[in-house]
Amino acid sequence: MLTGLKTKIFLGVALLATVFLFIKTTQAASTSTLRGLAWFGAVDGIDNYLSFDCADDIIGDLLDVTGNLYSFPEPRGYHFYSVPCTSLVHGVSIAPNGNFFGDAWHYSLGLVSFDGSATPPDSYGFNSNCPSTCNSGNGCWSCYSTSTQQAYGWAQVDSTGEWIKLDSATTSPASPVMLQDWDIVGRPIMPLNPNVQPGDFIGYATSTLGKNFSFNCESEIGGDCDTRNYKVYVGNVQVGQMSAPNWGYSNACGGGALTAVLKWKTRSGTQAAYEIVVNDEDTFSTSTSVCWSGIKYSSSLQYTIPNADPDCGSLSYGTHYYWWLRVYSLDDGVYTPSDWYQFGDSVESVDNSLDTNIVPKTFLTYKHAFPSPFFSWSPFEVKVGTSTEFVSDNSRYYSYPGNVQHDCDTAVCSYLWSTTDPEATIYDPTNATTTIIFATATSTTINLLLTDPDSYYCSTSTTLSINYGLPIWREVKPEDR
Repeated sequence: MLTGLKTKIFLGVALLATVFLFIKTTQAASTSTLRGLAWFGAVDGIDNYLSFDCADDIIGDLLDVTGNLYSFPEPRGYHFYSVPCTSLVHGVSIAPNGNFFGDAWHYSLGLVSFDGSATPPDSYGFNSNCPSTCNSGNGCWSCYSTSTQQAYGWAQVDSTGEWIKLDSATTSPASPVMLQDWDIVGRPIMPLNPNVQPGDFIGYATSTLGKNFSFNCESEIGGDCDTRNYKVYVGNVQVGQMSAPNWGYSNACGGGALTAVLKWKTRSGTQAAYEIVVNDEDTFSTSTSVCWSGIKYSSSLQYTIPNADPDCGSLSYGTHYYWWLRVYSLDDGVYTPSDWYQFGDSVESVDNSLDTNIVPKTFLTYKHAFPSPFFSWSPFEVKVGTSTEFVSDNSRYYSYPGNVQHDCDTAVCSYLWSTTDPEATIYDPTNATTTIIFATATSTTINLLLTDPDSYYCSTSTTLSINYGLPIWREVKPEDR
């Protein structure tokens, strides 16, 4: 039944990733192990599939499943139960350089290889699309490009030598084999389909076997996932982007400046847990790090410092921090970790430190706490058309090093007064003390924006009820008539 059978042990491999750390650089990525089934049409009304991992093979298992009562090829009969990945071990993966390798399996075709030493029909004409060299010297027959999200090249049926091309040349409309990128919004190259998740393939591979291989029921021409529910996908959980410190001015003013929110996005798989290491030097260690989260059994895609974790210390002002992340999948009750990703090195990374940061692979904390604006006014009852004095007294700013507190004055701090009364007159709007004459009797907000010598700024505001002054009464003697 199985022709050209061969057994392979597969190492973990990886999709090529692109890193953005203000300057776009190319970095290594984590492994991509393919799972699932591609549909290869129906024989005598029975759907048949190409399995991309032995864990997904249909070899007997459940005799009441229609697909196991096959009638082709002869002799007719049952597929009796076989434990997956025992007598036949196979799988298809994508290496760190973007090249496919390994074997898929079909019950009548046998093994279908994605790598080998023979020269494919187009003599590597597809190689210009590959992120790394694909040739007979490295046994490459096919590759995946993150820039186009498309697969290129060939696979071969071991038993017959027939070639399968990942270009959908004979389908109408043409639908190349593509892999949904993690950034569906930012890089929407693939046709928009909310059911195609990051890490899912879509499209067709062209075959001379009488049928083409459909990689996803969502893109099947004339098909319906309610009729056939299948897809080829990246099975292992991976990270698509890391970002830090994600702590803007409004956060620093309202919640303190010494905080970092480490965020990430997955590119494939389902995260069941995660683990983070943060250090102030480019040295990975869970024992000598500034912060080690331990394993968090959560699907959350962010981690905030400071926190109550016993092995996570406080951050320091004006410090560059490195951080590492690994995520876990949950399969049959077992948590399986990914590779470790380092921020700025092994995955697309966004450093949104608001101070100038020239140290690669780090995010930078603020130099010190943000200024604390405060003001008072007199007279306390504010009236239309009269002068009200606003004074920024008791405002504070901080300096580096040491986060030392100082009193603000016009020599070191900058002031900007504003109000929601568009017709109000503001005298000296950039002084510590200003006078405002309000034009409208209504509820009006007065705001003070305070900026310290390092250009950190915070604002404070209050809302006052502006009233009309009481009318002036005088008694007038009535005239005689």
